[in-house]
Amino acid sequence: MSKKNDQRMQWILTLEDCAGVEDLKRFYYTEYEFCSEVRIPGVLDYENGAIRCHILEETDENDLFTYAVKVRHVSKEYKFDRSKYSKEGYFFEEGLIGELLVIFSVFFQARFFLKARTSAFQDDDFRMRTREDFRYRKPNRALHIEMLSPEEAKRNWGTGIADFLNDLRKIPPKYHQALIRAFDGYSKAIKEIGADAALFYIKMVSAIEPLLEESGPDKLEKKLRNLIGKGGALEEDREEITNYINNRKIKRKFIAFLSKYSEGFFKGFHRKAKHCYIRKPELGRYAGAIYNARSKYLHEGAPMFLSSDFNTEEAYPWDVDPSLEMMADRRRFSKNEKLPRMMWFERLVNYCLKRYLAELTW
Repeated sequence: MSKKNDQRMQWILTLEDCAGVEDLKRFYYTEYEFCSEVRIPGVLDYENGAIRCHILEETDENDLFTYAVKVRHVSKEYKFDRSKYSKEGYFFEEGLIGELLVIFSVFFQARFFLKARTSAFQDDDFRMRTREDFRYRKPNRALHIEMLSPEEAKRNWGTGIADFLNDLRKIPPKYHQALIRAFDGYSKAIKEIGADAALFYIKMVSAIEPLLEESGPDKLEKKLRNLIGKGGALEEDREEITNYINNRKIKRKFIAFLSKYSEGFFKGFHRKAKHCYIRKPELGRYAGAIYNARSKYLHEGAPMFLSSDFNTEEAYPWDVDPSLEMMADRRRFSKNEKLPRMMWFERLVNYCLKRYLAELTW
């Protein structure tokens, strides 16, 4: 593949730079420390030590576990080539370590925070360790947050993550930019759990948007475009009507994406409190409510009608609370405005992202 048009993720290019290099003196390593609320045992040893990751330190004052990831590089002469850059070129602000952390976040369904980095070094060189500032708000432990519970998933650096990285390397380059943006949106969204529910929904919707697929016009869109195409009285409203059509189309694509890639997500409902669980036929209604709430919050500052977290053991797995409507201050919220619990939407989006990746590698 031509390096001038390479649209793949940085960590993949770094691995390829090292491949086939026989002079070991040309190798150097960069080490990063990052932390999480969950403990992940085992060791990731990818591509014969090109990427190694393991737990470094048990919990600190915030109950965070620290991990170290070590990445191999090859020393080479850097030459600036303007032809390698374009408006459609690949870009990820956080660089290689940012790519790895959001990939880890999606795979493990966990929150990761960059803590420190050790500058590039060889065995005989001095090292420079730089601490990174990160925003962390300790969640209320009275709430049942599934992704922070060690019982919810059997996480291990030695199980599955290497295959996940292999799958990412298989996908065509044209999908890399959109996918890493989606992973980044997911990673940023889950960091709002326990902090800001509205921002959680805003960022989680944004995680899906880079992957939305084109769709043809429906009947209403055809009618509206036909009306403004005739000019007349509606001509002066052309821009506003076009914006409405485009926003409505994005909403339809958002719902279609979740419907398509959630295949297999919904299970049987042989359980108590069935009205607190979301069935597959209800996905469109709840996905539409999420998208509407996000848009109104961004454009109008409108409040969201959020499902409450209940602390009783029976309520832990609920998708949505049992309330039909809400009255707060002097405002009434209808049941159609109600959003599911954050953890239900997190599970759904994570499932869809993994299904999307799996489809690209079939």
